[in-house]
Amino acid sequence: MQDVKSVIAMIGERLKKMAQSNAVVSKPISFGDRHVLPLCEIGFGFGGGSGSGEENGGGEPAGCQGTGSGTFGGARATPVAVVVVDGQDVRIEPLGK
Repeated sequence: MQDVKSVIAMIGERLKKMAQSNAVVSKPISFGDRHVLPLCEIGFGFGGGSGSGEENGGGEPAGCQGTGSGTFGGARATPVAVVVVDGQDVRIEPLGK
């Protein structure tokens, strides 16, 4: 159980660092005097589980042993708009769904 808790804590810390490092506003794309900055919506999800114990009833053979654990995580960055800097003109262009 402690292993699962430490893995989930590690995943949480890594997701937190990723969210703070260039995940919401991407690096600019430049074409001469025009610069485009993609803006992204980010979503994270993760979960974990554990298990243990012996089962000596309910249809299971006597003497069974068990262990288990598991974790899963995922992240998604979806572009939702771009900031366009064209000389002195700055505008936000939303992206269609």
